[in-house]
Amino acid sequence: MNRTFDNVSTSTFTCLGSKLKEQGLAFEGTSGYLSKNGISTDYHFDEASQTLAITNLEVGFPASLVGMNTEKVMGILETAINECRS
Repeated sequence: MNRTFDNVSTSTFTCLGSKLKEQGLAFEGTSGYLSKNGISTDYHFDEASQTLAITNLEVGFPASLVGMNTEKVMGILETAINECRS
């Protein structure tokens, strides 16, 4: 699953990174790969266009056992981005 979030400022991206760090994940620069507990994705933050692209999102074991799927993970990301914008 792929999605691009618009209006993501540098401060929003930094805030999102802090929220992910609480879950044991960390952005390695402005683009890269995240993977933990069966959830994996590529990401790319473009500071100039203020977009965050989430690509190749996959949800597998063990996250799938607790009812997680790609739609739920995108929803969680969207909620966190919205919280960071305000």
